[in-house]
Amino acid sequence: MIQVSFSGGRSSAMMAKIMVDNYSKDDLIFTFANTGKEMDETLDFVNECDIRWKLDVVWLEFCNENKYKIVNYETASRNGEPFSDMIKERGYLPNRVKRFCTTELKILPMARYLKSLGHKHWDAAIGIRKDEPNRYFKMKNKVSKDRWDYIFPLWDFNVNVNDVKTFWSNQGFDLKIHSTLSNCDFCFMKGTKKKVAQAHLMPERLDWWIEQENKINARFHKDFKMETIKSLALNKTLFDEPDISCFCGD
Repeated sequence: MIQVSFSGGRSSAMMAKIMVDNYSKDDLIFTFANTGKEMDETLDFVNECDIRWKLDVVWLEFCNENKYKIVNYETASRNGEPFSDMIKERGYLPNRVKRFCTTELKILPMARYLKSLGHKHWDAAIGIRKDEPNRYFKMKNKVSKDRWDYIFPLWDFNVNVNDVKTFWSNQGFDLKIHSTLSNCDFCFMKGTKKKVAQAHLMPERLDWWIEQENKINARFHKDFKMETIKSLALNKTLFDEPDISCFCGD
């Protein structure tokens, strides 16, 4: 059995299409783990891929009681509820050093679902491309005691970032967010400049992150609070400087 881990991005969606086109559907389980902080466009994209390609994606979320639950496009959390529940249970925030959110919100709910089906061991397909050798070799050489082994379809098919762009230019639909924006809206792995620029466009989506920091009295970033990101994003002197004609083209 192969569990296809669909993150909601363009590369993993292309991987999902490769898998459904090259393997028996009976050997595949497509999973999407929703943290509640994905962009709305990401959820729309997963749903559209699912419908168009008949993937039968299983939507999963972390929950405190059973550690995972099955949801769908209509019932999926959109206000960070799984993420908030996980933080409440842990009592502290994930950060760049302790990235337990990926494990708790994505990897483990998917693994628990596979085990609930009676699978004792399986392959887990993830969307690492040929132009991501550092990620590939880190995962490939990882000593694991888990019930699954990672496989890398995009790497095996020699798919790079330009191939992904070409693929989506021919599909008739696409993920409706820019490639610089991650699926999780203000992931702490993003650089500060990217977060400030994104916050300028959607400052209201920072409120959840600010709320979590205030509840725990801690920070996602050791050097600054999320409130600082919002303040910078709303600073008109940074973003609303008027254009002045320089006559360079005259």
